[in-house]
Amino acid sequence: MYTKVMNGEQETAVRTQAKHDGITHISTGVAIVRDNKILMVYRAVGDFMGGTYELPGGGVDEGEKITDGAIREVREETGLTVSKVLGIFPGFDYSTDRKPKVRQVNFLVTVGPGDVILDPQEHDEFTWVDASNIDSLVMSAKTRHGANDALQQVKRFNLAE
Repeated sequence: MYTKVMNGEQETAVRTQAKHDGITHISTGVAIVRDNKILMVYRAVGDFMGGTYELPGGGVDEGEKITDGAIREVREETGLTVSKVLGIFPGFDYSTDRKPKVRQVNFLVTVGPGDVILDPQEHDEFTWVDASNIDSLVMSAKTRHGANDALQQVKRFNLAE
């Protein structure tokens, strides 16, 4: 279910539910929209989930609002600046070697002009996808589901920039 931007009450509800569910960390996935496509970044082979595509995003810092974490992660991972947070859509739970229970909250955003600039230690490729080419990318089932959810929202709202 797509919702509008997260307000303080919704953030508290997300965090309270996560704590109740035993979640130890909150992360973000960010579907960046440009020309009715979303940006997917390719995880460097030596990194966690290396060799697969994912939405840009990452961990929310202690004391940081979830939306602010998503905006920061876009800048850090892509060099792009969020111009508008359009909404939030369902994420998923996962675990890593260092983080036993993580809940990812997904965002749909637009960005200002500029080129994608990646940190090659984390991501070494990127591509813009739509429904016609997303199935050709290697990614986890959870990521594919989230990316397809994002593309449905792009199509629904005709979010061409």
